[in-house]
Amino acid sequence: MTTWTFGGSALTTYGKVTLINDYLDLAERRGDDMVIPFRDGRVFAKKFYDGRKLSFGIALSVASATALETAVDALKAKVALNTQQVLAQTMEDATVRNISATVDELISPDRITNGLMKYVLVFNCASPYFRLNTILADNTTAVAASPQAMTVTNPGTVTERDPTIVIHGAFTAVTITNSTTGAVLTYTGSIGTGATVTIATATTGEYTAVLSTGSANVIGNVTHSGASCLMDFVPGANTLAITSTGKDGNSTVKVSFYAPFL
Repeated sequence: MTTWTFGGSALTTYGKVTLINDYLDLAERRGDDMVIPFRDGRVFAKKFYDGRKLSFGIALSVASATALETAVDALKAKVALNTQQVLAQTMEDATVRNISATVDELISPDRITNGLMKYVLVFNCASPYFRLNTILADNTTAVAASPQAMTVTNPGTVTERDPTIVIHGAFTAVTITNSTTGAVLTYTGSIGTGATVTIATATTGEYTAVLSTGSANVIGNVTHSGASCLMDFVPGANTLAITSTGKDGNSTVKVSFYAPFL
């Protein structure tokens, strides 16, 4: 049976979940095809997924009106935080997928008796993706040649656009090409033996490249092409080639992310 928790508390704490179908649906895409004057039809433009909402029908049954009010207060305390909390889904196969959510809408309570109330809990998810709660298996690849082959497998159902890439020196320049998607990422700058540059996406949506020596943000050393993000990985196996200069016996590249699911 698929079960749910929010902020670490089981939803069954706040009643019996009677209806939840939204998690089986797709998130909507945003954007539209382009209109060119004096031409028939439209020109295709790539669409991106928007945020999503998940609605849970819940029936709360307790012994008395006092107990009902106490239970509703507990629910209000759980959803009142003005920050995202983790909505966790334990699948039928026991894997866990997480999505960050807030409760921003009315619960529309229908009080049937003093001890029975039905309501709808709507979770607003800024990101459309559920993510596995375990990180990708370690795929650290020693860069012993140029080019050096590497494979990154995305076990999710949608393209990963915000991976964390750790480049371990020594290098003077590194280019990572994903021939499966056409995305190319280049870091140009000296990385000393034993030092690392960690390329990632901050929670604010900004790209960062943090050099371990001094913790400097060296995102100015990063260029990319072939994708609007720095690097993407489609579901399944992605074939990479790493070309470099200045490598030594310590040079490695590692890619990690929590696999995304629609």
